[in-house]
Amino acid sequence: MPQKASLANVLSSSGRIKILTVLSNVGELHLSEIARKTDQSYSATDRHLQELSEASIVEEHDYGRVRMFRLNLENPRAKILRQLILEWDNSTNPRMIDGQV
Repeated sequence: MPQKASLANVLSSSGRIKILTVLSNVGELHLSEIARKTDQSYSATDRHLQELSEASIVEEHDYGRVRMFRLNLENPRAKILRQLILEWDNSTNPRMIDGQV
């Protein structure tokens, strides 16, 4: 059973916020690509993803040696975080609407 994480814990790290932003905009990525897109080390990204998985915000799927991650949109909190991130991105960068840069 996943532990209940506080909002402060989930959002207390800029690394986790970067991961949530990338996954909100892209959908599903493998760990190495998330690390690259967030400009974090593989180990730091892995640690953040583990914490987000334990909070049921992110879900992991293993395909052989490839670990894929995406937001757990079955979790209402993850859906709200995604909506917040997308709204925040769209209001601060109007060209980001519909994923266009």
